[in-house]
Amino acid sequence: MGRQKKKEKLVKPQENVKNFVEPWPNLPQQLLNFIGRQNPYEPDRMQNISFRGVTKSWRTATKQCSANARLPYLELSHSKDYYKSNTQQEHTLNISFQPGEYWWYGRRPRDKPWTHFLGCSHGLIVAGGKNPADYILMVPTAVNSCWTIPPWDATIPFKFATLSSNPSKNYKDCSVMVLTGCSYPLFVVYQMGFQFKWIKQTSSLVDPNCSKRQLMILTDAIGFEGKFYALSLQGTLAVIEEIEYEFQVTKLSRSRAVPSVFSKYFTEYILESNGEILLIFLISEQSTKKVDKVEVYKLQMDDLSLVKVDNLGNRTIFAGSNCCMSVNPSQLGCRSNCVYFNEDATNTWQFYEMGSDTILPCFDEYGSQTRSPVWEEPIVENNCL
Repeated sequence: MGRQKKKEKLVKPQENVKNFVEPWPNLPQQLLNFIGRQNPYEPDRMQNISFRGVTKSWRTATKQCSANARLPYLELSHSKDYYKSNTQQEHTLNISFQPGEYWWYGRRPRDKPWTHFLGCSHGLIVAGGKNPADYILMVPTAVNSCWTIPPWDATIPFKFATLSSNPSKNYKDCSVMVLTGCSYPLFVVYQMGFQFKWIKQTSSLVDPNCSKRQLMILTDAIGFEGKFYALSLQGTLAVIEEIEYEFQVTKLSRSRAVPSVFSKYFTEYILESNGEILLIFLISEQSTKKVDKVEVYKLQMDDLSLVKVDNLGNRTIFAGSNCCMSVNPSQLGCRSNCVYFNEDATNTWQFYEMGSDTILPCFDEYGSQTRSPVWEEPIVENNCL
């Protein structure tokens, strides 16, 4: 009888994981309501959302005598990172946009069930259907607005996608880059307005920060001012740009994009905020179930170095389990100069105060601890949202 109960306990979690549909974006409900109420004639708040962070685990350095032997090796976390999954996570859009203004309440493009979200860039969602070859660029805040992209080769992993720029402004200058999570091909690019096909980019680059001298593998990227800024598995920053219709790695960072402290693992987010590229680290020093430290860095474009940020000013960052977003706290009513983050182990939101360097739980309007942050929104006269 005892064995039978034990077997049931082992089977049920597997079934729940298989059937689980993850809400996207995973952000506090009050923030989602704020995004959904946006005026369609104002700048799109969706443009501030970056796709999921990548979780990495530290491993001890190799014992071989080499110039890079002192560098600890990084691996993707088996328990937390999507690159280890062979199947794509199904999603449901977690924003209820204002009825009558958005295509989400009307007929979906081509009536396809776009349930796999594989990127969010410049306000567009990169989505896939049940057919491994079907992908599309969706604009969730415009009526029936979407861009088709070439059919995908199902033999190549499609792990993450980002755009170099906003195609609404000039689609001929926009490119879609897909990270494969492997070294061959290193990435794949589609140039909108050029040829309706994917271009595979192979590379024999050895990651300069890899103690095992392995080929470079890209795990995260962001499009900024027509270029791509990508992070490798070992924390090397790479600039990727188009030169005569070919995309090339034109620059590599000398320093390693990693937290300043050693930890069991950390989750990194890369996003644009007020014309800057920020890198956020949620660091777990003692236990893999608890975030002990948060660090924010700003990318220096000239030499790809990272400068630690001690003050965000009138900015607040929300880091969920599958996305990250920078907001103006004056418009939202939340705390400024802090990082709200979702702790996966307890599924609760906490916030890190930049000024005091402390992590605190979230409280409701009555002063009691709550699982999700709440705040008093500013009163806006003649609010048409």
